[in-house]
Amino acid sequence: MSEPSQAITTAASPKTVIRIGDVHYDIDVSKIPYLSSFVNFQANAQPETTEFVHGPLPLFDHHTLCKTYELLCIDVLGGQTINEIFNDLRSGKYDDEPVKANRAKARDTAFRLLYLMLLGEFQDEAKDSAKIFNAVLFVVSHSATFKWRTRKVLRAAYEERFVISTKQKARLDQWEKTDAAKLAAEDAGDVTTEEESDCYYDSDYSL
Repeated sequence: MSEPSQAITTAASPKTVIRIGDVHYDIDVSKIPYLSSFVNFQANAQPETTEFVHGPLPLFDHHTLCKTYELLCIDVLGGQTINEIFNDLRSGKYDDEPVKANRAKARDTAFRLLYLMLLGEFQDEAKDSAKIFNAVLFVVSHSATFKWRTRKVLRAAYEERFVISTKQKARLDQWEKTDAAKLAAEDAGDVTTEEESDCYYDSDYSL
């Protein structure tokens, strides 16, 4: 049986070994304030520890992926504004192109929306957060286009980046699905449900 990886960092290797969920990561926690605080707390509480263990973080892999794109100077957003991203999300509902092509475009755009929430900068946080919420609500309420994992991740990203109001939470909860069998079936194929709505706006800032 191999010895556990040491969590202690060195000058030559500033990364810390952390198990998040069931996966081990070598992370420079100085670049992630939350994990830095977690490691410092655990190190003080349990000085003898040789490995830091954290429960699953739903957005961690997505943070890592988006940060990698940023470090590689890949222009994920392509200069698009939130208004343009929203229009592309809606393309999955139109019939002027083949439906599958529309859905593929909309789903690709969902990743750009995620990237924008995780790494984007906003000039007007209040106004832009309302626009972002409208886009997230559109995704969450259109399960025939966006699979449940996409809907879940985008909601989590919004709640991480912005302060969500009671009203906004209620609107998102309206579309929450908890039937495990149906979610598994949905994740396996394109056809999900027809229970969709065009009534997704929830702010004074329409797109």
